[in-house]
Amino acid sequence: MEQVIVENRSNGVIHHGNDAVNQMDHQSGLQERLKRKTEVEEELPAKKMKEGIEEKPCSSKTVPTAETMGITTPVDPDYSRLPKGFLLGNLAREKFAGILMADLHDRYEIQIYCRLFEHFSYYPVYKIDEDVWVSAHDHAVAEIIKFRIPPSVLMQRARAARLSAEH
Repeated sequence: MEQVIVENRSNGVIHHGNDAVNQMDHQSGLQERLKRKTEVEEELPAKKMKEGIEEKPCSSKTVPTAETMGITTPVDPDYSRLPKGFLLGNLAREKFAGILMADLHDRYEIQIYCRLFEHFSYYPVYKIDEDVWVSAHDHAVAEIIKFRIPPSVLMQRARAARLSAEH
């Protein structure tokens, strides 16, 4: 099979005579429209600007009461008593009073206490069995006590409870 080399004088490109696809591409001007990936497109679509969303004060979050928090007398925070660089954030006076009441010193216990205390101050726990609301302080301290117990002891207690329930 013989290949014929034909020179297209319009754009100076040399074609192989039996390369029909290459000839079709050049005739349709396809290669002239193709661009490199690195080449910047001049006609980029305009970016749509985001509309400014106005922050409205949220009224669903009520101010916690002394009953839901379990702290009757808030105490001004003494940051020398807390781990270095630790900030209390919202409800700082109540959190610090709870930390003193629970006698917490460990950084992780204080972090857990603060997060649980703040959450359950706004969203208190209700025990259906006892028909009672649990204060945020009591709930947070109970979780800290669970945190202190090693997992092996928790597993032993769970096994013992399961065996006693079966017999």
